[in-house]
Amino acid sequence: MSSRVITYLPVVLFRHQGQCYAIEASAVKKQGQFDRLATEVLGNFSELFTAPLASAESAAVQWLELQGNAGQAWRLGLSAAAELIELPVQCVYPLPAILAALREMPALHALALFQNELIALLDAAVLQQMLERKSTECKKTL
Repeated sequence: MSSRVITYLPVVLFRHQGQCYAIEASAVKKQGQFDRLATEVLGNFSELFTAPLASAESAAVQWLELQGNAGQAWRLGLSAAAELIELPVQCVYPLPAILAALREMPALHALALFQNELIALLDAAVLQQMLERKSTECKKTL
């Protein structure tokens, strides 16, 4: 019986304000170009850092459809194009306990160093919860 060793982690990589972020490709069902009139998203990634619709610079140009917590798909708006890459597993580092305890973004679960760039690996399920919470907070203030 041969055992299969995983050597690469497929992720969908995107950028926000010069920083690289990635979500495991297994959580991404599809992606598409954003159409303001026809695309319904749970939220834009940029809203996790700013107020919703804070600037034209953070407007979504693309969306990722992700597998949701309850099995339902949801869409995440991105302000830049996303691409599929394979990270060598030896480049991926889970957050040490002290960093995990102090992180401001609960969806952050690992870091990767790839082609001289630091990539923040995000948990899609926790990201969904963060955006749902942000959406609920915004509706309360209206």
